[in-house]
Amino acid sequence: MVDQYVIQCEDSLEGMFTAIYEAFVIKKETCDSWGEHIRISIGDGDNYSLFTDDITVDTDREKAGKVIDTIQKKVGFRAYYSIFAALCHFDSERATVCFRYLIRAFRVGARIEEYLSDPYVMRVMEYSRKASNEVDKLKGFLRFRDMGKFLYAQTEPKVNALPLMISHFEDRYPNEHFVIYDERRRLAAIHQAHHASVFMYDEAFHLDLSKSRDEFEVLWKQYFQTMEIRPRHNERCQNNLCPKWYRSTMIEFAKDA
Repeated sequence: MVDQYVIQCEDSLEGMFTAIYEAFVIKKETCDSWGEHIRISIGDGDNYSLFTDDITVDTDREKAGKVIDTIQKKVGFRAYYSIFAALCHFDSERATVCFRYLIRAFRVGARIEEYLSDPYVMRVMEYSRKASNEVDKLKGFLRFRDMGKFLYAQTEPKVNALPLMISHFEDRYPNEHFVIYDERRRLAAIHQAHHASVFMYDEAFHLDLSKSRDEFEVLWKQYFQTMEIRPRHNERCQNNLCPKWYRSTMIEFAKDA
């Protein structure tokens, strides 16, 4: 007898939505009302264990799209955004938590966010909040460099921030060609002027950033060096407002600044 089903999917939003689709299929076939015997493993996955049925699913955009459409129709866009942001978190259990959240959401509808005593509702809200908070910081900390024909920005966020923040930069720079590269996930968002951005996975942008220096970059570094009141230097306050893990890709903290 199988005690648990483990669905293996790739570490991408489309992959996780595909796994959620397959999880609901298994839930229906096994009459597992609350999905407690179904788990979704992301990426390379766990070691195989006894009494489990390990299922590997290939990413299917059509199935992922069906899940997204169903969430928006039955639960509403607000709950969909919470799920979307939660899946952008880095916790290894996020897809399983979102699947069990959706089981509850499809039963009560848009009121699901009122059920804060439910552990899965609380965890989705927490994942979503943490992902959104980091995105808000990155909107201010992201630095573009002028590469001549396009603007280039590099970042290493803890969460999968690009899908959550790309619309902000599309609205801010609609007339510009730009690339935002997530080095941690090897994910690039490529925006052509007056077009919607596209995402490319497993792409490495080895750019010679030394050639990107222009008068605005130099002015920005000079401003950063001279704006501080030295007698009032407060390292702890600076670290709270701009955590160190953001600084590796910020122009003003570059070694030659």
